[in-house]
Amino acid sequence: MRGVIFFVLFFLPGIRGFAQLSLVECQERARANYPLVRQYDLIERAREFDLINANKGYLPRLSITARATYQSEVTRLPVQLPGVEVEELNRAQYQAVVELNQLLWDGGAIAARKRMATTDAATRRHQAEVEHYALRERVNQLFFGVLLAEEQLKMNALMQEELRGVREQLAARVAQGLAHASDLDAVRVEQVHVEQQAIEIRTTHNAYRVMLGVLIGEEIDALAKPTADARVSEATRPELALFRARREHQAVHLGLLQAGIRPRVSLFMQGGYGNPGLNMLKNEFTGYYAGGIRFSWNISNLYTIREERRQVSLQQEMVDVQRETFLLNLAMESKRGEEEVEKWRALLFQDDEIVALQEHIAESAAGRTREGAMSVLEWMREVTRLDQARQARAWHEMQWLLSTYTLKQIKGE
Repeated sequence: MRGVIFFVLFFLPGIRGFAQLSLVECQERARANYPLVRQYDLIERAREFDLINANKGYLPRLSITARATYQSEVTRLPVQLPGVEVEELNRAQYQAVVELNQLLWDGGAIAARKRMATTDAATRRHQAEVEHYALRERVNQLFFGVLLAEEQLKMNALMQEELRGVREQLAARVAQGLAHASDLDAVRVEQVHVEQQAIEIRTTHNAYRVMLGVLIGEEIDALAKPTADARVSEATRPELALFRARREHQAVHLGLLQAGIRPRVSLFMQGGYGNPGLNMLKNEFTGYYAGGIRFSWNISNLYTIREERRQVSLQQEMVDVQRETFLLNLAMESKRGEEEVEKWRALLFQDDEIVALQEHIAESAAGRTREGAMSVLEWMREVTRLDQARQARAWHEMQWLLSTYTLKQIKGE
């Protein structure tokens, strides 16, 4: 029976290895399944719309205006010519104008708006990356929670088998009159405790599997234990890219402000119909046209350009301060993470020695019990201590793996 349990616990997972999911696969599938991933497409579409609208600034602009006015006075000749009577203009005047404008130069405003659209989209993409990156930590916690529960179930099964063996030997001794029947009850109590632990562990295991399955969008079959590689690369956290994108966005904003204080040059063509037309002395409805080049310069923007530049500079400094604060916190977290890895590594190294010694003690106790030099209950206590040592090792191993990958998460690997 012990050989069958050993085969099921340790060789069967290898046979099912083709269905095992790695930690990286779980992270990738969680990212693909997370609703926020649709935001990337929305950001790109918004950027395209902004660029299309900006490019339309180069298209000709058509405007239609109409007006009807009544004037208190109209144009009249300052002299009277003998024999010539000039009809007085109507004080009610009407005019309808169609004007076509073609921009020649806008001081770089359209180009700046296009750069603003691109950098704004980049900033929002990097912000989404930061939120996606935080998802990896949730996946890590659930992933190692499942693995820890599986290790605990293995240890629990071994403990149940050990107690079964103790109970069988104790029953034989009771039948021979070498032990008390109450000792069987004590062993049974311990068996019930271990069975209760199995129920709790199994419940936790199933809960973690379900939550991880919901996160990645599919049912969990089996998970592959990752290797413990504590080496990490240089910091490549998505927050750093977000800070760069924000600063670049502010730099482009400066270019847009600069374009706002430059003049505009455009061509125009007007066609109109009114009374009077271009000839003010002709008192009738006539059509007319005019065309030319127009120069305009809104110098009122010069009043506020200095303060607006200072405001943008302050925003850039705020981004720099946020980046420095993030790097400081990152360095502290990295240092604490490295210490955590070393702590669990040292504990795990000692666990190997404790388990080996406790196995030797349990085997010796079993032999002494068979010889009658030790009671069965004392033997059972040693078996329980062996189980506790194994449980502690499994816990420390999972904490070591989790701390290792948490450090990778902190460093951005």
